[in-house]
Amino acid sequence: MMRLRWPILLVTLVLPATLRGEPKLGQFFAQNCLKCHGSEEHQGDVQLDRPVADILADGELLETIATVLEAGEMPPEDAPQPPSEAVAEVVQMLQKRILNQRPVNPLKRLTRAEYTHTMRDLFGVEFDFDGLLPPDHVEHGFDKFGELHLMSPHQVMAYLKTARFIAERVLPDAQPTSRTWEFDVRHFHGSKNFATGGGGDYRDGDEYVLTGFRPYRSNLHFSIDPESHDQFVIPSFGVYRLEVTGRADESNEGEVLGINLGDGRHPTNFRTIRRIPMPHGSKGFVTELTLKAGDQLAFTFDSARVPGRSLKKKPHKGPTLRFSHLTVTGPLTEKWPTAAIATLLPKPDMTPTELVDHIAMLLTQRPLAGEDRQAFIEIARTQAQAGASLNATARSVLIALLTSPHFIYKAESPELTDVERAYRLSYFLWNSVPDTALLTAARSGELANDPAPQVERMLKDAKTARFTDDFTRQWLQLDKVDDFGPDVRVFKNVRRMTVDSMAREGRELFRHMLENELSMEHFIDSDFVMANDRLARFYGLPAVEGDAFVPVKLPGKSERGGLVAQAGFLKLTSTDFATSPIHRGSWILKNLYNERIEPPADVLINEPDIRGTTTVREAILKHQQLESCSRCHSKIDPLGFALEYYDPVGRKRSEYRHVEELPVNKDGTTFQKTLKFTKVPIDAAMKLPDGREVHDLPTLKAALMADKERILKGIIGKLISYAHGRDVTRADRPHIDAVFESIAQEDFSLRAAIHAIVAHPAFGRK
Repeated sequence: MMRLRWPILLVTLVLPATLRGEPKLGQFFAQNCLKCHGSEEHQGDVQLDRPVADILADGELLETIATVLEAGEMPPEDAPQPPSEAVAEVVQMLQKRILNQRPVNPLKRLTRAEYTHTMRDLFGVEFDFDGLLPPDHVEHGFDKFGELHLMSPHQVMAYLKTARFIAERVLPDAQPTSRTWEFDVRHFHGSKNFATGGGGDYRDGDEYVLTGFRPYRSNLHFSIDPESHDQFVIPSFGVYRLEVTGRADESNEGEVLGINLGDGRHPTNFRTIRRIPMPHGSKGFVTELTLKAGDQLAFTFDSARVPGRSLKKKPHKGPTLRFSHLTVTGPLTEKWPTAAIATLLPKPDMTPTELVDHIAMLLTQRPLAGEDRQAFIEIARTQAQAGASLNATARSVLIALLTSPHFIYKAESPELTDVERAYRLSYFLWNSVPDTALLTAARSGELANDPAPQVERMLKDAKTARFTDDFTRQWLQLDKVDDFGPDVRVFKNVRRMTVDSMAREGRELFRHMLENELSMEHFIDSDFVMANDRLARFYGLPAVEGDAFVPVKLPGKSERGGLVAQAGFLKLTSTDFATSPIHRGSWILKNLYNERIEPPADVLINEPDIRGTTTVREAILKHQQLESCSRCHSKIDPLGFALEYYDPVGRKRSEYRHVEELPVNKDGTTFQKTLKFTKVPIDAAMKLPDGREVHDLPTLKAALMADKERILKGIIGKLISYAHGRDVTRADRPHIDAVFESIAQEDFSLRAAIHAIVAHPAFGRK
């Protein structure tokens, strides 16, 4: 949905003959709009010199006009202003028209995460499809929006490849043979060791040592032959048990090991699949992983702080991880036939028709249409007539159904059927198919009449963690917290796993609020934070034991509490060296207020002339001097600048530390440039468009709390977008307002908000 955020609407001209039909609207447009949006000029690609009936039929345009008028963004400040009563009347007329054009949820396919969880719940097997299915496109924060779910030839082939992979794994012809591999220090290899004298990754007697002392990521990988450097490769799909003998050394707090997939000889494409805490005194660990044929394992020292990038010969000082033995056993099979085989083939003598009907109902919970059903039956019959086994025939049917629109796309009628309502709810809270209890409640009419018992049951289920993880990852952009640095030459006390903890804090706050029915006001400000041992140390709070997050009461003078005070958010909106007030302010508008602030594509954006500026503030304020920028930046900049007393990793500061890289050392012994630091005072005071001044985090929180209703409605809108799979519009205001009003008496509980979203009639409509 396009929304204008620029000085492009409304001044004066006379209505042409074509603009008739709705006298009041036509007169208002004529008097206030057509100079910028008429036949001679139509800024922002908005042209209003046409019949009002045509304008009223364009829902996207109505949304744009109503939004900029209601926000007071148009007419421009230097243009004649219509009476406020006239503006209010026009907005009301437009809103009425918008509500009559009820938004329709577009056709949606399963996202990669939904596909993964669906396979897990249907067949009881953990799959990882990151290497098979392409990532989903994200628009306005989420990847669930149906308008983005177009199917390219590349995606079609990816779904086919994935379906074949699944079918071969859940319906094998014979029980896989399990075996065990033993590795000791003779089979261990690390990063190429340039350093000597104890630096880098190295062998020490019967142990191999990871130090993190490298110009690139250190790792430990394994070879079958002690004489060869060829890396051990997983031979077949299945669950593998890893038994590791190892310890953290020279570390009082313990360290964290990363288990990665990738070639350890060329560790540029590692993908972390699990992190294992190795507390002080630990002698190793046992874990189980679902792996596929061709996977290569490597361990990395994920909590290590790289102390420098030098090739100079010097011993390492600091924590290490030491390993002496690894046992890999797999693929593990608890019983045969597997649960997946029993689910897919409940009878040993199923006919082609029975097979198709059973698998189709298992995957979609609805019968196939006549012609489609017959096509799938023909696939099964052809296989059976050719002498294929029941397993092989079932594989063919499963592949065909998994690649069909019946499975890949979510079926939704204009008024959702009982089963469709169950599917929407299940993909909202579990990112997967409904279970038997939910389907039973749906088919009995219980879910439509009173969804509360099922919603509450689902929220208590462990699968709700998928919703918590996926929603917060996308809403708060938690997966991007570690996209930059921090540069260890500047922020020497920030370790990798501290940054990892920063990325988890927002999710843990959401989880805690959901489980304990806490108010959504805690997203704005709170008297506690969620912290583990590392984050508590970073914030200077009382000690917390272990990696698990717990609520920690804040001291009276602490500014922490709320999303905008979290180190993860403050780091996300920064670069390696510097904060970004514009990024921070725009994040608040997008993710808390749920505002659109992208500039129209046809507006020419000129970079401001920042010559002569000496501070970040002076440079950025130049944006507000440009007509094409001022409307947005008058809202963005004050929000971002109020946070300038927090550095790129979220620590309190009293002044800027400007970082300059000096030329590289010419002797060839170092990769590291010398850094020069210059201290610059911070001036964060700015005024919001309504005249309120914000100059630091407390005044910012006070301003946000004064906007509590707008922010809570913005967050409710985010939840509705995620649940419905589309962006919210002004037509969703009744839904948002109803949820807000219903939870007001429950202290704006996050849990109550989810109940209210599902209970609203709009949840049952396409």
